[in-house]
Amino acid sequence: MKFQTKLRKEFMAFFTKLILVVVFLFASIAVIVNFVNNNMNKNHSIELVNKSFINLTDKITLQISSHNSDNEYLQAIQDNHVSRKLVSSSNYSFSRTINVRYSYNIYDMSANPIYQESYHLLPQYKIYLNIIRDRVKNDSPIKYILYPNYKTHTASLIYYGGLYKDSKLIGFDMYSIDIRDLNYSLLPNTGDYVITDRFDSIIATNNYKILEKSLNLKYVKNYTIDNANYHVTRVEKDFYSIYFLEKYISLSRWYLIVFSIFLLILLVVVAFSYKIIKKIARENAQSFESIIADTNTVSMGNLDHRINENLDDDFNSLAINVNEMLDKLNSEIILNKELSETNSIFEKRKLDAQFNPHFLYNSLETIRYSMQYDVKGTEKYILDLTSILRYSISNNINYSSVENDLTYINKYLELFKYRFKEKLTYSITNSDKVKDVLIPKLAIQPLVSNSIKYGFAESLHVRIDISTEMIDDRCYIRIRDNGSSMTDEMIKEINQICKQKKNPTNHIGIHNVLRRFMILYPDALLNVMRDSEGTVFEITFKKKLKANV
Repeated sequence: MKFQTKLRKEFMAFFTKLILVVVFLFASIAVIVNFVNNNMNKNHSIELVNKSFINLTDKITLQISSHNSDNEYLQAIQDNHVSRKLVSSSNYSFSRTINVRYSYNIYDMSANPIYQESYHLLPQYKIYLNIIRDRVKNDSPIKYILYPNYKTHTASLIYYGGLYKDSKLIGFDMYSIDIRDLNYSLLPNTGDYVITDRFDSIIATNNYKILEKSLNLKYVKNYTIDNANYHVTRVEKDFYSIYFLEKYISLSRWYLIVFSIFLLILLVVVAFSYKIIKKIARENAQSFESIIADTNTVSMGNLDHRINENLDDDFNSLAINVNEMLDKLNSEIILNKELSETNSIFEKRKLDAQFNPHFLYNSLETIRYSMQYDVKGTEKYILDLTSILRYSISNNINYSSVENDLTYINKYLELFKYRFKEKLTYSITNSDKVKDVLIPKLAIQPLVSNSIKYGFAESLHVRIDISTEMIDDRCYIRIRDNGSSMTDEMIKEINQICKQKKNPTNHIGIHNVLRRFMILYPDALLNVMRDSEGTVFEITFKKKLKANV
């Protein structure tokens, strides 16, 4: 029950963290995308206003310039006799291109009207006329001015230009556009815009209330109009600036709704996950606890005890293979007790039983704990372990090709790799000339186990390289590790016993490897050496292919 409870808690903690991370990432991405999208839309709108303003200014400036090349038009102005027909004829094509209503006026240099389409009786209008006249006299680069009409609560954008007859300034004409008409053709409805000249005087806006304020937009980033707060974005051009006033919108309610939805989804997912995790933990825990209890009994020396096979899926397969292995071990023990001398057949069976209950116990312990955090990895671990056990106890296979045997050695190393993670690295390089050569199955497994054991004795990282080679019909199988815990005396002792038939030392595993090879290849040799990278176990024998061994 403790394992089941712990497994359930670990699963719940993992899924809860995962869901929180996903929700946080989603919310963050949503906010970032919304922010970027708003900025892009804002920049696009400002650029649209700029292009529209430039286009309108260029068209009106060009039209005013065209008047100075029309002698008939200039003569009528000089004679103070400009008819509506003459003005309409001059402005007909122009009116169709700017797509905005306007009123056209002509004044002499005393600011007296020569031709008028709009009439302004307010005193300040005369002041604006004098300002325009002075700018024309001084040939100012600014060709527009905003005239506010506080009586009608509106304003007009006035474009103006000088009129020259024989290089003499005889007056100026003006195109006056009501800002309400200007809004439809120039300023989009995505916010409040202000266009100012280089002196920061307003020349166009789509918010008339801004005209009632004492503006200083050039030096502020935040602005307040009628208790509404605005963020000011300024884009400076050659003779004018564009200001975009973006109203602050309270996002607290939107965030509250989004958070509530995310919280509801989280609670539903957690509740659903809890039921599933509880069921998985209960089922898996029962199988594991049964296997662990049985293997504990076996590890105490009771080899007659068998693993309960009434389990699900892979656990059932694992239990069957473990029981077969125990049967195999018992058979070998009985045969060893009955026979005083081991002939070649019995010797092969004894040497084939490489995996003892302690290795199995350690593997099952690894499975037990890994199921708490890596179900898929544990599933692969079980499949690899089952495959190796089945291969090791198969009575139909005494010998296997190097290529096939290295496949199971790779699975064997993967079991340790899963346990030690990045602390263990390995490589397997098999020559094409050697891959079909027959060798005793899993014969080199004790050498790999030995490398791992002594490698971790003095190092936190073990590197194992397995390679094969064919030189003059002689096969070479090398197992190299980066360990240095084997002393020169140990290496010398191992090489010495490998030359003898009997082994009076404790190096039983290494000696048995050589004995298994010598059953098939009497000329087989095993040599241990040290190089710059670590310790090398080298097995050599003359190539011999057997179709039925």
